[in-house]
Amino acid sequence: MPSATRARQNDRMTDTSVAAVEEPPAPTPTRRRGRWPRLNYLGLVGATLAVGLSLTPSLLPRPWPFQGFIAGFGAAIGYGLGTLLSAALRHLIRREPGRSVKRAAWRGLAVLGPLLWVLFVVLGGIWQDQVRELVGEEPNQAVFSPGVAVIIVVVGLATLFVCRGIRLVTRWIIRLLGRVIPARLAQAVGFVAVAVLIYWLAAGVLFNAFVDAADRVYSASNAETTPGVTAPTSPDRSGSPESLVPWSTLGRQGRNFVATGPTTAQLTAFSGQPATEPIRVYVGLDSAPSARSRADLAVRELERTGAFQRPVLVVAGATGTGWLEPQSVDSLEYMWNGNTAIATIQYSYLPSWISFLVDQQRAADAGRELFDAVYARWQTLPADTRPKLISYGLSLGSFAAQSAFGSAGDLAARTDGALFMGTPNFAQPWGDITRTRDAGSPEWQPIYREGQSLRFGATVDNLANPAGPWPWPHIVFMQHASDPVVWWSFDLLTRRPDWLAEPRGPDVSSKTRWYPFVTFMQVTVDQFFGVSVPLGHGHNYGNTIVGAWQNVVPPPQWTPAAAAQLQQMIDAYPLD
Repeated sequence: MPSATRARQNDRMTDTSVAAVEEPPAPTPTRRRGRWPRLNYLGLVGATLAVGLSLTPSLLPRPWPFQGFIAGFGAAIGYGLGTLLSAALRHLIRREPGRSVKRAAWRGLAVLGPLLWVLFVVLGGIWQDQVRELVGEEPNQAVFSPGVAVIIVVVGLATLFVCRGIRLVTRWIIRLLGRVIPARLAQAVGFVAVAVLIYWLAAGVLFNAFVDAADRVYSASNAETTPGVTAPTSPDRSGSPESLVPWSTLGRQGRNFVATGPTTAQLTAFSGQPATEPIRVYVGLDSAPSARSRADLAVRELERTGAFQRPVLVVAGATGTGWLEPQSVDSLEYMWNGNTAIATIQYSYLPSWISFLVDQQRAADAGRELFDAVYARWQTLPADTRPKLISYGLSLGSFAAQSAFGSAGDLAARTDGALFMGTPNFAQPWGDITRTRDAGSPEWQPIYREGQSLRFGATVDNLANPAGPWPWPHIVFMQHASDPVVWWSFDLLTRRPDWLAEPRGPDVSSKTRWYPFVTFMQVTVDQFFGVSVPLGHGHNYGNTIVGAWQNVVPPPQWTPAAAAQLQQMIDAYPLD
């Protein structure tokens, strides 16, 4: 090779080497300390849409703090779903939009996002006032409440940070595992480990701590006696000196039940005829160690008081705290001029919404054991001297009472009538009856086997549907289309319910729609306000109780005038 050519090659190599050495290395991207993590675009879009859906109406009006909580939690869920969609699109579509497109999209969201949030909050206020009108309330909330927006942001960000914390923990565990096992296996094990840890914390540690705290609070309340309530002296009441059930074991609600109610003087004044002292039998949690022993004690107490010689014997299911609604029990005693007996046993002292979580089986056991024990004794009586055997329950008490029966046929065969009000969605046989209703009848007011024996109503007039004969025994389910206790179900998470797919009840907004997860949250919160709305809506049934009882177990010579007078008295009762 000529020397000149070799020299030019050496020069080029030298220039290249120098350039390679002298050229500064490309900067490595680093995240500045204290910088907030970048938010995902589709995540923010999802959060904005979820806020709008969360502020749509459900069954009952919600105070604005709860509006904000639901929307904030919904925003976090919407953000998560949007982020998942973004990740999926990145995986499927490798090519990303250009910088100019991204810049325009972010600017558009920066302008439209806040405007949409304000619009949603304003519409939410309007929708809530529409729901108020449907349930008989006056509009009393400003159309726009800045507090809603504040709570949305706080709750949404708090939930987002918790989720990101979980993600960081997951990645940390995966990195640790990746040092000793293959990467894919480390990912799978890491995800499972975090899921198990979260479940253990939520369903184990935190849930048990919550139940223990509630147990301490409500057990102390159960041991108390309401001011002004004293032990009865009548032998027709549990807790009296002659009773087999000591006053000290009845619990707060049991003591309220046996020590209150209409007196014989009040009954006489209402009927114009000499009245009989009503029999009230109650067995508390501390009265006997098990549901069966409490049921047996209740039967012995019924025998002691002569309850099996009364014309009407009601086996009642109590709510979680052991409460029986005064409007319901007092109405029956007024109608029959005191010639009745009502018996129940306590299975919990926790509020019904907590009892649903921890005492559901106890409620079912209590309802079954009590009715079976009373029924076994009742069957031994001559058929022509037996009292009318009636099953009754409100709310969780309805679930407890119904647990004694395997089907609608069993209910009709073993009772002389039944009244169930505001039945929870998980109760049976209510669930089977509703599911197998006659074609064309809506879920909120079903017709079952052409109304033979068993009927549903939101009002007393509804019990006339369908028109035609109604053979005995009469079994009545009172339920409002706007009662969240009746319609709450885990199915709301992923499935549109029939009560929203079919023609809806008169006090449910036409703007109410089903949205996955969102509707479940809304109806969950609605349950806390079920008794805060006027009578005839939500979980308040006191204005229909007289008409319901007269359809189940009408007293002789009962008149419409007496019914109207009594209902007026009951309507004046304070709402508990």
